[in-house]
Amino acid sequence: MNRSSLPRGITQQKRKKQKRKKTLHRRSEYFTLTSMKAVFLIERSPDVFHSVKSYLRESNLPFACFPSVDDAILVKDLPSIIILFGSNEYQEIRQDLTTLKNNPSYVRIPKILILPFASSTTETALETLDLQGVFSIPVERLRFQTLIAKFLRQAHRRVFRILVTLQKEDSNVRHSAISIDFSESGMAFECVSDFQVGEKLIVSFVNPRAEIRFLLKAEIIRKKSTPIGSSVFYGVLFRQLSEKDVGDLSAFISGGA
Repeated sequence: MNRSSLPRGITQQKRKKQKRKKTLHRRSEYFTLTSMKAVFLIERSPDVFHSVKSYLRESNLPFACFPSVDDAILVKDLPSIIILFGSNEYQEIRQDLTTLKNNPSYVRIPKILILPFASSTTETALETLDLQGVFSIPVERLRFQTLIAKFLRQAHRRVFRILVTLQKEDSNVRHSAISIDFSESGMAFECVSDFQVGEKLIVSFVNPRAEIRFLLKAEIIRKKSTPIGSSVFYGVLFRQLSEKDVGDLSAFISGGA
């Protein structure tokens, strides 16, 4: 059967799906860490989740943004959690959740709904829906991060002070820093050098017990001046970790190697 013989509705539907696949990665802030799945944010209009995104960054959690549930389920990788920005229309919220529920891959994934400010939809009305958490804007930071951590069962951080070498990706200049703590997704450190949030670095340090040198790509996600002295506290998110990096980091953080 050639294309011209297909019913017009089917042809348009196929074109729409192909177009959605092509634009998906442009719309998304998606990036993958081998050790951690992304949190999916479904926001009908851009920049709705300013505070939610900042809370996820504080927890070193990767996330992906999508304009609709239909766009999100086209992605090959499954999320750890789905955070959905609900409309004021109960039926629209119900339809989005039904779409996710009808997809076998998404049935067991926790779903959190965030309602608009002064929404007419009440939490009581949502009790029968497949939701594991409901918030209203403004989102309460501590309650939100506690719930996310509960679902993710996040690994502990290892407080460990060692010498760390830093290098901007586009520079050969090396900077010295002292680590504060490590997790499988990032680290905190203090340093007198000035870096900007969003700046890409190469982080190098040695696990003294196993005598393994790490050479990891990272991105600055937090920056805070110290009350006394010239040092600055930074938080970085590790990027593009290999399977070996993930295994070595896990052993290092657990203290097993």
